[in-house]
Amino acid sequence: MKALVAKSIAYAGVMISTSFVRRLICASFTIGSIVGCSDIVQDASPFSEQQALCDLRPGKAQCTDIRKFKGPSLITFQNVCTSLEAASKNATGYKEDATCPVAEMWGGCQTENGDGSLQTNWFYKGDDYKTEADAKAECDSNTKWVAPQ
Repeated sequence: MKALVAKSIAYAGVMISTSFVRRLICASFTIGSIVGCSDIVQDASPFSEQQALCDLRPGKAQCTDIRKFKGPSLITFQNVCTSLEAASKNATGYKEDATCPVAEMWGGCQTENGDGSLQTNWFYKGDDYKTEADAKAECDSNTKWVAPQ
């Protein structure tokens, strides 16, 4: 009881939990820019998890999907996909509640966003990407190569 009283006096009667401090630290920076904060953003979101894809095949051997998105809307992703679809020939386009098909997939370049969602640009076997190394070359320093999933 003495320790509790001392702690209360030290914090002017306010008990601060470790999780509160962690949330405060994460909120002090750009949300999710610190490793380990995306789980807090995900847990705090009142929205259910969503996923969607933007398939540029068969015109281009690439499909991008977003997984574990917890937000009000995927409208930005949908609008970007619509623009890419218009610029591509013979693209399948946008689809909600779906992820890119794994058949004939080499793998992809994945980014974990600050909100905990995963955006992956998947690359498929064909004239554009004859080898896995061709597909891996598309990844930049902000992405990591992942096997088909």
